[in-house]
Amino acid sequence: MERPAFKQIMIGTASALACLVGLAAHAQDIDWKGKLADQAGKTLKLISISDPFIEAIKATKDDFTKLTGAKVEVDGNGYDALHDKELLNCSQNDSSYDVLLIDGIWIGEFVEAGCIDALDDRIAKEDPKVIAWDDYTSSGAGQASWDNKKYCLPVAIYYELMYYRTDLFDKAKMQPPKTFDELQKAAKFFTNNPDFPGVYGYAMNNQRGAAAGQQYFEWIFNAGGSPWKSNVIGAADPYADMTPTLNSPESLDLVQFFKDMVKFGPPGVESYAWDERASAFASGKLAMMNDWSVRAQIANDPKTSQIAGKFGSVLMPSKAGKPVPPVGGWVMCLNAHGTQKDAAWDFMKWYASPAEHKRYALAGGTPSRLSAINDAEVQAKFPWTKTIAEAQKTAWTEVRPRIPATFQLIDTIGVNVNKAIIGEMSVKDAMDDANAKATQLLKSSGALK
Repeated sequence: MERPAFKQIMIGTASALACLVGLAAHAQDIDWKGKLADQAGKTLKLISISDPFIEAIKATKDDFTKLTGAKVEVDGNGYDALHDKELLNCSQNDSSYDVLLIDGIWIGEFVEAGCIDALDDRIAKEDPKVIAWDDYTSSGAGQASWDNKKYCLPVAIYYELMYYRTDLFDKAKMQPPKTFDELQKAAKFFTNNPDFPGVYGYAMNNQRGAAAGQQYFEWIFNAGGSPWKSNVIGAADPYADMTPTLNSPESLDLVQFFKDMVKFGPPGVESYAWDERASAFASGKLAMMNDWSVRAQIANDPKTSQIAGKFGSVLMPSKAGKPVPPVGGWVMCLNAHGTQKDAAWDFMKWYASPAEHKRYALAGGTPSRLSAINDAEVQAKFPWTKTIAEAQKTAWTEVRPRIPATFQLIDTIGVNVNKAIIGEMSVKDAMDDANAKATQLLKSSGALK
């Protein structure tokens, strides 16, 4: 089994001195004359998830047309549909799309299937100021790397944060929770409280399948556990022993916690996924939620949100108060079967470059570069970026698996987590069964001997 580039994905970033020097250099605009070819008459097609950052891409992509003459079309899709469509196209050697955005946890699968090109040779030929690899957060760079190679460019890296209604917490004279116990108490306090009519305490991603499965991985390290034996924070090789530990005491306690939190959510919260959770928070129904940093835009837009300007963000709660922020998000890759690779690479290197990335961030895209994350203008416009700056310091790239069997593994676990949440199975039976199924899946895929 191929291994990720672990030296690139350890906790933390480069030394403070290196970061300060790098940020100063990356803040400068790049003179693109001579760095981009004339691509007049060409049309590049990019396929992506329809998350909020796609609007930032659409808002800024036409500057590439002004520079090169090439038009850029963006095709948005749902999560499962995107995964399946990209893999189907790959299996058919399809060149319809030039640039693929993939979830960072799919990278092992896409590399093994031959869907994306390694970028090391192209990167080596570029001006270091254009690529500025050291300007990416280390966990973001890890999402774009596999088997000691750089396969993609981090464009929309997410960090899971906890959001809370500042107006409600101020009225209640409460501080946002830092531990599981504090979270549960706060959620209980706001639910069915006559002082806060129509408000529920919390909502999670409980929907059966990928949503609940990803929720499990996003919380397990904060619960003091791990999903398999060798995946501990800071491990030199987290994939050395993938024997699942889904039925460990810490895991069972976590799933019970998920189940207990349901009573503090709106009706139907057992089937909430990403959209439902974010919409409920933006509508004012929730006092708190955890969600990816990209979705703060939904609550921030006064056209669609009832709570714009009335919410804040903090690091994810943890059982012991020492958060392990989950990292995820989307990386931009070169279609291995594309027929316009040079033009596509021109777009990728331009779009992901530091100055363009800041413009994308100011347009509402989630920042993936330290220069954008720490930029005063970006932080002033999107205050939760300050929490991202803290989250990226201790984020663990392997909080979710990135092996070829990842998509199926997460879905399998998510089915059983949901069964436990809704009472279809006991917590222990559901996670014993999940552990057995995960073991079988990992053995059949070659990830576990």
